[in-house]
Amino acid sequence: MVITKEVLDVIAKAPFIPITTVSAQGEPHSIVVGKVAEVREGDILGFGVYKMDVTQQNIKANGIMQVIIATMEGGPKGFRLEGKACVEEKLVLFKAEKLEKLL
Repeated sequence: MVITKEVLDVIAKAPFIPITTVSAQGEPHSIVVGKVAEVREGDILGFGVYKMDVTQQNIKANGIMQVIIATMEGGPKGFRLEGKACVEEKLVLFKAEKLEKLL
């Protein structure tokens, strides 16, 4: 399990969440989203789709995605999650495969 209770706590406290995808040409594309819309079993995070045209194109091209979650609430904590994403209706679904502690 990549998404632990500690990670869930930081997700709940994160004021915004940067996500990065990669184009078919290997170019990174970063955006900032609000909160995680939902957390599913199997280390899956859902993000609401809002004007994510380039992000969605990149996900369809290769699915590579990184998510950074961080908070200062209760002391600095942060994590980088790496994995694969897909788009289902109005959600970007991200399956975390690797976790790195940042703070």
